[in-house]
Parts: sequence; structure tokens; C-alpha cells
Amino acid sequence: MQYRGFDDPDAGEDPEAAQARIFLSELEKHAATLTRGLQSAPTPEARQSITAELSALRRYVDRIHRRFPEIAVAHPFRGNQPGAPTL
Repeated sequence: MQYRGFDDPDAGEDPEAAQARIFLSELEKHAATLTRGLQSAPTPEARQSITAELSALRRYVDRIHRRFPEIAVAHPFRGNQPGAPTL
């Protein structure tokens, strides 16, 4: 598996931003898995646990977006951008 910015020294991407981009991608995959699990959670306690984990995950994603705005793209966890229409 090749990661842009790690394997290609001429990629011109900051190594920290490259690492954050990859981590963000993994967090998004985990969020999708948790969301699917939330829909089929067998008990209220299980749903509460998954919801708590999703909340923590959202905080991590928001921190990455604040620290590395250049990798922040349209994203399911981000709030409305200033000036964006609300649905």
C-alpha cells in the first residue's frame, strides 16, 4: 500500500499533513462502521456506548480539521461552513 507523501519524497506534501490525512481517512472508515453498528445495536446500553465513541471520534476529526485545514474537505462530521445554507 502506498501513501502519497510518505513513499514519494517529491510529493511536496508536509509529512505531518500526510499522516493526518491518512489518519482522518481511517477515522472516517471507523465512523461508518460505528454508524452501521448503531443501527443494529441490540440494547440501549450498546447504543449509548457506540454514541459515546462516535462523539469522541467527531472531536478527533474536528481537531484534525482545525490543525490541518488544507486536508479538510467536504466531510460528514463537519458543521455548516460560514455562509453555507442550512438544510
